[in-house]
Amino acid sequence: MDHVTFLIVALQLYGSNVEGKFVDSTVKLTEKTKLDCVYPKKAMIIQTSWVKSNLTHKENIAVLHPVYGIHIEDSYKGRIHFQNDSSEDNSLYFIKSTLEDVGLYFCSVQTYPDGIWEKVTKVIQPDAFEVPEKQNNPVFTEPGGNVTFICPYNIGISVQQVMWERIKADQIDSIVLCNSLGEKIFGSDFKERTLVDCTPEASSMIVLQNITASDFAMYRCVATGRNNTYAMSFTMAVTLDHQWFIIYIAGGISTVFLLLVFLLIFCITTAYRKKRKRMTQTLAKALYPPQTRPVNSYGRSNFHGTENTERREESSLSQTEEIYVNCRNIPRKPKKRLLTFFLK
Repeated sequence: MDHVTFLIVALQLYGSNVEGKFVDSTVKLTEKTKLDCVYPKKAMIIQTSWVKSNLTHKENIAVLHPVYGIHIEDSYKGRIHFQNDSSEDNSLYFIKSTLEDVGLYFCSVQTYPDGIWEKVTKVIQPDAFEVPEKQNNPVFTEPGGNVTFICPYNIGISVQQVMWERIKADQIDSIVLCNSLGEKIFGSDFKERTLVDCTPEASSMIVLQNITASDFAMYRCVATGRNNTYAMSFTMAVTLDHQWFIIYIAGGISTVFLLLVFLLIFCITTAYRKKRKRMTQTLAKALYPPQTRPVNSYGRSNFHGTENTERREESSLSQTEEIYVNCRNIPRKPKKRLLTFFLK
């Protein structure tokens, strides 16, 4: 038996009963839907398989093997792909999703020595996916730390179950489900790092450990009774370190101080320049009073001096003025007539 046949047989032997499974994640169908499948612990991954369950049958999608590579069924070739084929991240990516991709998906990871780890994801139509409105209940923590959520429900009767969820834009992840008997079911991504007390009380509390970047989202608890339901949401935010907070405050004060100093220098410089200009004009008027230039004999307009009188006088001396003289035109008598006069 070759390795391809072995992988196909392994998929066919994968459990046939898919009814009544606890759904770890609910994903809204988009054009490029992503189904997360990341093994949360450190172990040797032998094989990962993806199976889709419909109402009447199940179909194999793909098998990932660290040695033999990836085998994708013919009906899904060209429609799906994987980013990593030899690591803990075996998430399934749809190239272009259609309404036929709505359904229940199973990601089964066979590991050594932990055994089989499974995650169930439900893909629903966009109009059936609803994200609750954010409430003003911030919870602060930092990456790598822990955070505590308390849901003080008060619905007047005994609570049958309490569900805790992590909510993102296109995905809702189940954290833990507690029933009235004190039993609890964890989501596949939270089992190893969530503490919860499912004893029936007037409130519910969980502790989420080892916070990662993907955990900064909105959270919701839903307490269900016989006739009514109570829901409360929280928003996880990053805690600002006190040392950095002091640095930010000091930096802001320094920036404001430098801005004020700059404005003060600018105002003083502008005022000094205006005052100096006024003093220069006053001094110029005092040293060079207005003078009247003599008028020539031919009705030239008066020329009044200014501060630059000397320069203008020098320029005027260098220029040549034209002088016009009125002379009568006296006709001259011919010389013959003068000689004749004297002879007589």
